[in-house]
Amino acid sequence: MPGNLNPANPVDVLPAGLAGAFTEEVRFENFLNSYVDGSSDRMTLVINPRRFFKLTRKLTAAQYTALFNFYKAHLIAAFFFYNGVETVPPFTSDPTGANPVGRYTVVFDGSWSDAVTLARSQGSFGMREVA
Repeated sequence: MPGNLNPANPVDVLPAGLAGAFTEEVRFENFLNSYVDGSSDRMTLVINPRRFFKLTRKLTAAQYTALFNFYKAHLIAAFFFYNGVETVPPFTSDPTGANPVGRYTVVFDGSWSDAVTLARSQGSFGMREVA
């Protein structure tokens, strides 16, 4: 039936050692209709906000390879991401994905960006909450 979507079924967890520093953005998606006279009609499209995460990290060669391989393997697949501030105890991660506290189901949002240097590289990408 059109309009029915299957929920995301994540099976992997982003390794905690590779997600050391990130920014979080909370958005309420809305509909905006602007008129010529400057007035507008606004309506929220969601009840709950959607979270977006942006990760930028300096990586050793082994970490870079591990993170890039994880990125390639999950380009269109959902996975779990633990927000360290929300976990109990704080800044812990469950590599099995069984603990729901602080866990988000996310997909990659946008493309991979990197800056490669001799000693360390820097990888950057975004993630978008889907469930």
